[in-house]
Amino acid sequence: MSRTSIIKTKIGVHWKNSVAIGVSSPSSPRHPKLIELDPNIPLNDYISKICDDWKIPRSNSIHFALRYDDTHKFVTEQNRSQIPTGQVFYLSLSHEDEVQDIIKYLSSNDYHRYDSIALERLKLAGEDETFALEFVEQKGLDYLLKLFIHDEKSNNYENFTSNLLRSLHNIMINQQAINWDNLQSIDTIIDQLISGINYSKVPRSHSSSAMMILYSIINHESKYSTKIIQTLEITHLLVYCSKQHDMETQYYALALINIIMSKGNQILRSSLLTAMSNTVVAIRLRELVQSIINSDEHSNNDSFTSLDTITLSTRHLSRSSLIQQLCLLQRFYLNELYTDAMNTLPDRYDTKYRDMISELRRSAFDTDLLLSEQSCQDLNARVSSVSMNETITNPRRVEALQRDYERLGFQDLREPIKDFQIIPSGILSLQNLFYFCIHQKNDFIRFVLENSCKTLQQQCPLVKSAIEITQILCTLFSIGVEPNRHQIHKDYFLLFYIISSFFEQAFVRCLLLFNKTWKEMRACDVDFQVVSSVVYQQISQSLDDISLTNSSTIILNKTLTSSSTNQIISSPINKSILNTSLTSVTLQRFTFDYFSERLNTNNYKDICKRRDEKELKREETIMKLPIVETLKERLRPHVESLTRQAHRLMYWQLLDNEKHVQCSESSTSTTIKENNSSSTSLTRTMISIENIKDVQCNIDQSRSGSFTNQERVPKLPRHSNAHTSVTIILQNDTTYTLLCENDYDMSCWSDGYNILLHKEMDSFYTREDMESLLNLLCQLQILELDSPLITLPQYQLSVPSRLPPIRPLSST
Repeated sequence: MSRTSIIKTKIGVHWKNSVAIGVSSPSSPRHPKLIELDPNIPLNDYISKICDDWKIPRSNSIHFALRYDDTHKFVTEQNRSQIPTGQVFYLSLSHEDEVQDIIKYLSSNDYHRYDSIALERLKLAGEDETFALEFVEQKGLDYLLKLFIHDEKSNNYENFTSNLLRSLHNIMINQQAINWDNLQSIDTIIDQLISGINYSKVPRSHSSSAMMILYSIINHESKYSTKIIQTLEITHLLVYCSKQHDMETQYYALALINIIMSKGNQILRSSLLTAMSNTVVAIRLRELVQSIINSDEHSNNDSFTSLDTITLSTRHLSRSSLIQQLCLLQRFYLNELYTDAMNTLPDRYDTKYRDMISELRRSAFDTDLLLSEQSCQDLNARVSSVSMNETITNPRRVEALQRDYERLGFQDLREPIKDFQIIPSGILSLQNLFYFCIHQKNDFIRFVLENSCKTLQQQCPLVKSAIEITQILCTLFSIGVEPNRHQIHKDYFLLFYIISSFFEQAFVRCLLLFNKTWKEMRACDVDFQVVSSVVYQQISQSLDDISLTNSSTIILNKTLTSSSTNQIISSPINKSILNTSLTSVTLQRFTFDYFSERLNTNNYKDICKRRDEKELKREETIMKLPIVETLKERLRPHVESLTRQAHRLMYWQLLDNEKHVQCSESSTSTTIKENNSSSTSLTRTMISIENIKDVQCNIDQSRSGSFTNQERVPKLPRHSNAHTSVTIILQNDTTYTLLCENDYDMSCWSDGYNILLHKEMDSFYTREDMESLLNLLCQLQILELDSPLITLPQYQLSVPSRLPPIRPLSST
């Protein structure tokens, strides 16, 4: 009878002097212990043994428990199976005794000991669900809530210590026995917290804990959520996002703004647009983003342990969490800034939009403008002074205007404004194009004139390209899409904080990229969507390259590669240099110049290469499927039969009696005559097929013998100097050696003889060709199963207007 192996878990237990459990200090030190936990032995037995070894004067060990050294959670019989090997614990009171001890302090009149003793322990123990349930059951919340309204003083913010707020927060989000709506006096506490945040009455060290509670109430959809959403002011929350505050405060300020935006109405979202458009707020957020980029992800001050109110478990909050909140806030802001314009059609009678179109034409084709150096203010003045009575009755003038609009890429030459009546993009594409015309006049004129010298089919249409680029950017920046608080957002949204008018600048740069790719592809008007798909990949890949993670990985790889393989970067100086390099590279990535550089790097050639590689990987994956392998085996006999026929016609010639073969030293094609006889000019040797015993391939006369399936003749490198030959061994051990020019000829001779001898063709080229043919046939059969039937049109094809001249056939 086999014994079942018992898996034991090794843990460490140490004594913690900071934990007050009513135990006097021993005369001898309490050394840490290494224990192997047997799942069949109760925890109380181990705790009793530890108490005996440490001479703890409590006879009953049920008053003690083990707690995690990092999370301070209690170990029970129910959760002991989750203990990992190597975990460190410390001895503490059990959760029942801990609750009773804390309530004893809370119910006393010694208020000076709350923060130093009871609340500090309550804050740590509150993260454990078992403790929280026991605390609520023992009416501990009643004592805790009294501290908020002590002496019946309202707005007594001196009582709002960090431990008090954090204790309430940890208790409420870690148990299911009671919710926020059932707490006594919670409405008074909420009013005090909102007032303290809006008017900065809560001390800076306590503000993060206060925002924690408000965020938890909204996130749990309490009946007080609407009150908090409508009362908290966005402008005051943005004050806590400055770099003067700690990361925890910044995180929960941003989290509060984002959850208000996701659950608030349009008026609240409009207030975000007004608040973030403020210059002071924009500078404050830019400084915050720059400090995050400059910071080290693994520094000690960069992260802290907090509670995720969504997953109801403790987690490590790092700068990446703060970045996600910043990116989410930027998405809300971009939606408010551009969604209306993207979904609004331009009014054909609106003077503003007609003036913009007139200025586009005037900037590109007005000779006076080309020779002048007017500023943006002059151009804006010109736009405001454009007359709308430009519908001149002069036919020549009208024709000239329509010709200019055609060269600009408009489709509707009579009313060009109709080109922008497309959703999505709407008037946003017109505004972007006007920004291009005003702020980068030279590039705008160069774009238009460069395409004006081409035919209409070869021109890159400016207006159509601008609409397409606007749609691409709206897609990549998720404009018009409701942000999801639980979604991971790209790091490139931080660019909007650092670079002013990044959306408009990106539009101009991507529009120039469209023209560049158009020329590289030598595209015409029918290739517009193909060019658009390539440009989409170029922009998407360039934005993905702007990442905090990628920058650190690349510079680290470069540094390690440049270093010696035996050298280890361990000294403080080397680490400092490495961190400085990481910071500098990361800063360079979040600039507009780097974005432009990535657009140039991800050119059409690289995009095509990546597409081909992706397609090859997809085909390789399909060809390795078990069902495809089965199909290959079924098709193999048919392909081998075709290959044998091809070899017999191309490389071999049997005599009329089909008992002898003529072999040639060079590969020449065989000619079949009408009388079924064949001829070749270089056949010299007559060999009886029945007399052939074996065929051997030789490379450099150093590797000879029959090659089995386990030992195949490899493919030689191109232009190899190795000598190759085929040796034919007869039954009487007579040998004939045929010299070959290369390994391909050698493989052809070897395979041909193997066919005649009814053996397997085992050359490299045979396996390669066989695999290609099998893959091709598999793809054809898969295509027949997946693709719909192709129906030919019923109508006759039109006769071309001009036929090529008929030339007489030359006599040969």
